Amino acid sequence: MSTQPVERKHRYLFIDVYRTCIILLMLEGHVIRALLTPEIQATGWFTFHEFFHGLSAPAFLFGAGLTFVISTRKRWTEYHSWGSPLARRVGRFLIIIGLGLAIHLPFNSFRKILMEGTIQNYLQLFQCDVLACIGIGLLSLHGLLFFFKKESLFYYLVIAMSLALGLLTPIMWDIDWVGTLPLAIAQLLNMNNGSQFPLFPFVGFLYAGVITSWEFLVAVQNGREKRFIRNLALAGLGMIIVGLLLEAIPGHEYGAHDFWYTCPTYFFIRIGALFLITSTVWFFSQSIASSNPWWTVIGRESLLVYVLHLPILYGSVLNAKENLTTIAGMSMNVAESLGVLLLLTLFFYLFAWGWNYLKMKQTNWYRLVQLTAAMVFLYFFFTRDY
Repeated sequence: MSTQPVERKHRYLFIDVYRTCIILLMLEGHVIRALLTPEIQATGWFTFHEFFHGLSAPAFLFGAGLTFVISTRKRWTEYHSWGSPLARRVGRFLIIIGLGLAIHLPFNSFRKILMEGTIQNYLQLFQCDVLACIGIGLLSLHGLLFFFKKESLFYYLVIAMSLALGLLTPIMWDIDWVGTLPLAIAQLLNMNNGSQFPLFPFVGFLYAGVITSWEFLVAVQNGREKRFIRNLALAGLGMIIVGLLLEAIPGHEYGAHDFWYTCPTYFFIRIGALFLITSTVWFFSQSIASSNPWWTVIGRESLLVYVLHLPILYGSVLNAKENLTTIAGMSMNVAESLGVLLLLTLFFYLFAWGWNYLKMKQTNWYRLVQLTAAMVFLYFFFTRDY
């Protein structure tokens, strides 16, 4: 079960290819959904389109799990106690959660939120999204690492947590936690009050990525990488088939049953689909000659692109009216929407390339840009009255 002996220093190309495919799929789905006219969105082909895009958020979270073990194993024992490596990790994850909160700010003023914020404002602020799932999910994994130092125990606990999240979702969604728990916690548990991607079941996809990554590294260590990927594809296909068969059995519903949102069988069907996607991407990656193809830069910076595309497309407290949804939402035909998608994709590629260049080649400038942007935002947020 140990992954410690693996010493390969290069990036696993299929991870970058996977994240590139997923961020492009997510971007396409969000842009098309935001811009196409309601008449076009009512057609059958768009329903088919939405069916596949139901995987984009789970796939993004699964990808975060895939990278966790690969990036963590180099300092595995160092994360068993508090020190600078763990402190830096915790800081990064808190920043991810903070970015999610910033995107959902009802006002660009701490004072106004504190003095005039309504329950609806706070529900908006604390809604659980993909960023919250990633930040909280990764923090919870480091909590397990800190308290349970045996690798096999960590592994089995993650499996148990993933299963529990899928199975408990109908029960958690059947309860209105607002009024029972603090809003910040209640919003993490279900979609009843505006959270788009609550921890139940979505952080379970991140844990599934961790399990997959762990098994992959064990396979690499034992020289059976290709065999593992084939078995992963077969397991994915089996989970889809078994999930569909179980869904056909009457009387299995409990709690707040909704196939597309809370159904445990659909949770495991989607994990099966993610296994198939991961296997396909791995086999495709074997045919790529370059170890670092230029077009995967958007995958390497997928978190940045995800954060950046939200205010551009949907707006934020800083640009409530200057965003694509407000300016041209649901007003374009297919050709026009694809044109906007192409331009946005080009922009994000250029931005991701520039950001990656700063991070890899100009570290001081990279940190200066980060710090300046954060300080300017926080200064106005905490000093502005309204």
